[in-house]
Amino acid sequence: MESTFAALQHLQNLIRKDPADLEAIVQVPENQDPDCWQYEHLRQVCLELNNLVVLLEPECTATSCPEMKADEWLYLCAAHTTPQSCSAIDYIVHTLDNATAVLNSNKYFPTRVSIQEPSLKHFQNVARRLYRIFAHAWYHHREIFQEFEVCFIASVR
Repeated sequence: MESTFAALQHLQNLIRKDPADLEAIVQVPENQDPDCWQYEHLRQVCLELNNLVVLLEPECTATSCPEMKADEWLYLCAAHTTPQSCSAIDYIVHTLDNATAVLNSNKYFPTRVSIQEPSLKHFQNVARRLYRIFAHAWYHHREIFQEFEVCFIASVR
């Protein structure tokens, strides 16, 4: 797809049409650069995870979740000069802010129709950190995670 917004619009249309049709959603469209398709998926997951934050906020507080954990794994927040422990909700917000900043950075992604080779390294880092948000919700807020996934089915994409 050659338009700056065509890939994202196509992806969002597929999700609206049937969020459970994962095969259609992840299938790289004809004439679409696979790296750009993956990029748009990461951007879309960031958008959708904001909905999870809204669901989590009443229950996932600095008191109830003083550390970012998934099962027994403890994650340090990379949003600080030196990685440090944050409450889970702060970690989640910091991670989404950082991922959004990276994915919208003109330095790393000057165009949305092609991805430069050096910028691909950010995909793995962003995906790994976003996964931690899903993992925390799964292990510590299962009902909220399931409520979110019924609507978005984002964790498996």
